[in-house]
Amino acid sequence: MSRFKLLLLVIMTVLVSAPLAHGQTSKVAVVDFEKAVVESVEGKKSSDKFNGTLQAKQADGEKRQKELEDAQRKLQTQERTLSDTAKANLQKDIERRTTEFQRYNEDTQKELQSLRDELLRPIAERASAILNAMAVEQGYTLIVDVSNPQNNVVWFNPKNDITAELTKRIDVEMAKASEAKPGAPAGSAAPATPRPTPAPTTPRTTTPAPTAPRTTTPPPPVRKP
Repeated sequence: MSRFKLLLLVIMTVLVSAPLAHGQTSKVAVVDFEKAVVESVEGKKSSDKFNGTLQAKQADGEKRQKELEDAQRKLQTQERTLSDTAKANLQKDIERRTTEFQRYNEDTQKELQSLRDELLRPIAERASAILNAMAVEQGYTLIVDVSNPQNNVVWFNPKNDITAELTKRIDVEMAKASEAKPGAPAGSAAPATPRPTPAPTTPRTTTPAPTAPRTTTPPPPVRKP
């Protein structure tokens, strides 16, 4: 699951802050929003799908890298025996493979980020609506997302942790949505509450694509994205 670290800074930071009535005691809760989404039934399915794509991309990247390294090794070990024409052709092949490999890494990174967003956005948005509803229902004046490192939470009482309850409610709501629209994506139904949720931004990448290999011959300049 560590490979599927989410865009969930994305949806939540500090969730609910309601005005206090005169004399009302504040009621605070904490939630690991990322954990609640990832450990939900739909979150686990999305994680499996993402990891399957990731592993396929990594295998393809490793194959490309090996082919490039083999060509570099051939040039290094057979440089004295190859004709000038053969060396020139091999050098061009190495340069081509290097450029293609770097572009493959860049494209893969973008594709994985897009897939992560596509898989998690419906779950995260529904979870946000559910959490807002929980806050109103249970009278919380503040809910802090402890999965967001920017919150710098040093300590909290486990009794105030509502992560498990949020996960259960996500499962219930996603199941209802799936039953309501057979054949449609589970997150495609209307939100659990009419409260709007912020749209995700591009997530930080936590699972990098294969890195470019060391080259024994200098590749041509590559245009950076």
